[in-house]
Amino acid sequence: MKSLTKNALIKYGDVAGMTASILCLIHCLAMPLVILAFPMLGLAHVHDTFHDTLIAAITLPVLLALVPGYLKHRDKTTLLVGIGGLALFLAAVFIVSPVLGEHAEAAVAVVSGFMLLYAHLRNRRHCKRCSAREHGDASQVGAAPCNQR
Repeated sequence: MKSLTKNALIKYGDVAGMTASILCLIHCLAMPLVILAFPMLGLAHVHDTFHDTLIAAITLPVLLALVPGYLKHRDKTTLLVGIGGLALFLAAVFIVSPVLGEHAEAAVAVVSGFMLLYAHLRNRRHCKRCSAREHGDASQVGAAPCNQR
């Protein structure tokens, strides 16, 4: 089986990160309505399991896509927005929720979801520019550097 290249790993990490961020946004926006039905359906434990899954699904793509993307493109904005979004998400789950409740958690998590989505989209754009430059597309001259480390 062919091993994943660094570029493919970054791409799949970004796609996974964008998907997880969108799922988180949907979850946070819909949860105030859906959570009312959980106790009646005996699904109270599903919410906690979903949070645990989202924590992994959001954290891993930051580590697998945004950090290597930064090492390749040296775009500090993408990395800072991504790490800031991850920190805000983790704060929402572990600090805001216990102290201020689930509605406050949802509000903070929505902001973090948009930050993470923006960072992954920005990282994808840099990767596409880098790939185009590697294939001789002259329109990409002057774009962010593509360090091959």
